[in-house]
Amino acid sequence: MNKLIFTFIVVLTFLNSSSAQALTIQNKCKYPVAGSVTIAESKVSVAQFRLIPGQTKHFLNGFSKMQLIVRTIPDVYNLDKLKITSTEVSNPDSHIELKHSTEGVKYKVE
Repeated sequence: MNKLIFTFIVVLTFLNSSSAQALTIQNKCKYPVAGSVTIAESKVSVAQFRLIPGQTKHFLNGFSKMQLIVRTIPDVYNLDKLKITSTEVSNPDSHIELKHSTEGVKYKVE
């Protein structure tokens, strides 16, 4: 039993120490935002999300050198704000801030 626990701890330490890239999305809007992350080349959706105001989510550990498309839509009942917006991210190790505007959701990619 002790060997099993020791092996488990060693494996977890190794996995946590490796440098994994991750896409981080932070919602700075005043309303919830729903969306998806798609691989640009194959148009395959790899993640879906719904973020409440102030929430941050980390996605796609281990994806490297792929161009991604992030699509979002405000999760509100106001039909004037219901516009699907999208942006392309060339580096999966990016931080995206979602901000509200009159045209829908705006992106700030770092």
